[in-house]
Amino acid sequence: MDHSLYFHIPFCKRRCHYCDFNTYAGMENHIEAYMMALIKEFQMVIKNQKLNIHTIYFGGGTPSIVPSRWYKQLINEIKDTGLMRDNCEITLEANPGTLTVRYLQELNAAGINRLSLGVQSTNTFDLQRLDRIHSVDEILANHQNARRVGFDNINFDMIFALPWQDLPSWKNSLNRAITLHPEHFSLYSLIIEPGTPLFNWHQKGWIEPQDEDVEADMYEYAIEALSVSGYEHYEISNWALRNKEISFQSRHNKQYWLNQPYFGFGAGAHGYVNGIRTVNTPGIQDYITRIQKSSPELLEYPSSPAAISTNHVDVSTQMMDTMMLGLRLVSEGVRNDVFAERFQRTIHEVFGEKISRLEQQGLVEWVGDTNQRLRLTHRGIFLANRVFRKFV
Repeated sequence: MDHSLYFHIPFCKRRCHYCDFNTYAGMENHIEAYMMALIKEFQMVIKNQKLNIHTIYFGGGTPSIVPSRWYKQLINEIKDTGLMRDNCEITLEANPGTLTVRYLQELNAAGINRLSLGVQSTNTFDLQRLDRIHSVDEILANHQNARRVGFDNINFDMIFALPWQDLPSWKNSLNRAITLHPEHFSLYSLIIEPGTPLFNWHQKGWIEPQDEDVEADMYEYAIEALSVSGYEHYEISNWALRNKEISFQSRHNKQYWLNQPYFGFGAGAHGYVNGIRTVNTPGIQDYITRIQKSSPELLEYPSSPAAISTNHVDVSTQMMDTMMLGLRLVSEGVRNDVFAERFQRTIHEVFGEKISRLEQQGLVEWVGDTNQRLRLTHRGIFLANRVFRKFV
């Protein structure tokens, strides 16, 4: 079975006003020790395993503030195991304000073949209010630079439903991004999370969450505009450029949505392998210490010395997770034959009553030549959380 690797890079120049991820600003002096620990954790967990690695993802944080030599070394370590597929998808998240032509060249030479740019908006006012460290000019310049050095698979991460944003502003932001023709878009509506500056502003009455109807209008516009521009809406928040010869869907993220195994390395990383969920310690210094002082002989696969939580997922929960995650794939949905092969029971046998009610409400539908795929209807896409709650 194909496996995926996620490496968490928790360093940032500064935390954005909306960010509640496991990231730390002003700790770049720990990068070298952290990356050495990351390599050691990978070696300890993967040692002597027989599996195929088909995607690798460097997420953050801001992975693009780490010197490229560390990615070259880590990718070479993975190659040396003999487990990495020749066509392995290797993604790195990057902030446009941290990139140079030379750095992009080094990433490309190291083996990174997919770039995920944290664009967020092509509107200067939005970037300033979100406290992003990049400018619109840097988005344009570094997208062009990435093309010039050989990147032919680029994703744009963008945020909509900002408290101060209206529909015309969102349309302009998205349309400017579309003109750059990235191979992939990931679009997320803003959630004002506790502990962030935006949350504090909300508590003080300075901002309010976006109106739900306006948010829905923004999402619907994205669906229409991207479809007309040649993008396939394949997951609730993701669009891939249509291409007859190659798929630009994110293979790594589909690993999550298909509830397939992935390893999580680094501070705060989550993993799911052999029906076991692991969660690593979130602190950078604690993570480094745990890895440095550990002995691989004491490990129980797939856990690592950094793990603070290891839980066996029962079959019932696995089935619910498979439905909830798989229904995010708005075109493909959940395949009944694949579900039955995995769990020895059909979707009808396990969830027949729930699905019948959802069908009556017009939220899901059976599609395909033999009605073997269950997916969200157009209405269901807009009410997806209502559907997902049935499988929690």
